[in-house]
Amino acid sequence: MRALLIIFILWSTAAVAQEQLLANIRQNIGEVFKTDTVCSKMHEAFEKIDISSSNLLLGYKGAVEMGMARHHPNVFKKMGFFNNGKDQLEKSIEKDPENLELRFLRLTIQTNLPAFLGYSESKEKDKAFVLANLESASSEDFKTRVRGFIKHAEEQGKL
Repeated sequence: MRALLIIFILWSTAAVAQEQLLANIRQNIGEVFKTDTVCSKMHEAFEKIDISSSNLLLGYKGAVEMGMARHHPNVFKKMGFFNNGKDQLEKSIEKDPENLELRFLRLTIQTNLPAFLGYSESKEKDKAFVLANLESASSEDFKTRVRGFIKHAEEQGKL
């Protein structure tokens, strides 16, 4: 009986930590690509928590890794961070291709990356998917952010 109680407590603690990390990364994902201190803090947070049971967190971890590539001074490490992050994001989408949040995350990243990195092949497909499925999203805030992002990216000629 004690063993079951201990397992339940550990599982509950891990689930709460994952939920807090998810809320934090959702709030700060834009800053990850703008501010090196925010990116480093988010990277550290992902290193401290086991995310193996959350495909969505795997995708966000990939995004944070790509953010680390933007801020790191070493060119070789930049490419390592970028490729690792890209692999994690692609793996998470491969596991759950119907996940609207992951597809929007990839769309935002591919839209804002320099073309020379060669990571833009899914932009149009993701845009079409996101727009086709946006009304099924439960969060009005998410819908507003998606519409705003797409409108702004189209105005800038990025989409």
